[in-house]
Amino acid sequence: MQQLFLRNAPMIFMVAGTLYGLMLYVSVPRGGNETVFIATIIMLGGFFFAGRVIHQLYEKAYTDSLTGLKSRAAFEPVQEKRKANTDEISSLLMVDVDDFKAINDEYGHRAGDAVLKSLASILRKSVRDKDSVFRWGGDEFVVILPDATAENAGVVAERIRSAVEMHGLYHLTVSIGIAGIVDNNVGAALAAADKAMYEAKERKNAIVTSSAEPDRLLANPPGFASGEQKADVIWVQ
Repeated sequence: MQQLFLRNAPMIFMVAGTLYGLMLYVSVPRGGNETVFIATIIMLGGFFFAGRVIHQLYEKAYTDSLTGLKSRAAFEPVQEKRKANTDEISSLLMVDVDDFKAINDEYGHRAGDAVLKSLASILRKSVRDKDSVFRWGGDEFVVILPDATAENAGVVAERIRSAVEMHGLYHLTVSIGIAGIVDNNVGAALAAADKAMYEAKERKNAIVTSSAEPDRLLANPPGFASGEQKADVIWVQ
């Protein structure tokens, strides 16, 4: 079963002087459509122990169990912190494994899991410490690049694409969509990157970017090498 934790969990409450933690999550059976809501209540005991347990619960809620990346549930809290710098030029990547279903069908789900773990490792190594990588769901991943123009994002995307291609596992390739985050509208950026990613998937092993503000393609901000190979990026509107 795949478990996705809900927002605002865990909840802490006290009964007769004893602290309890309530964790809510939704369980979606593999291949099924039914959604099952499950509640877990844990006796926390003393305040110090409670704090440690709460931290562990949040870590579990916001971490993808297979890849160790941030989960989709962690996306909004990360974005709330990023919004503090409203003038920051940021970009977003949507990364998807090409023909992932075929890998699962031919080699089995263990092979599919190995592919996702390998891709997660490549994504971690391809970005800066300040960047955030999320497993979005299934074989889709999202990368947030703060202080990065769409051109810089193209450099990172090509770094990822070429590293995956060179890895050689099951002849794996990825398709990547890029979008700039304009006026902190992350929802619009996700939609644009998702659309660009699907256009990239039609070509396979490709990078497609959609930029609402071409004038924002400025000089490289700190953390990007000016001489680094630029991606062969297809621009769409």
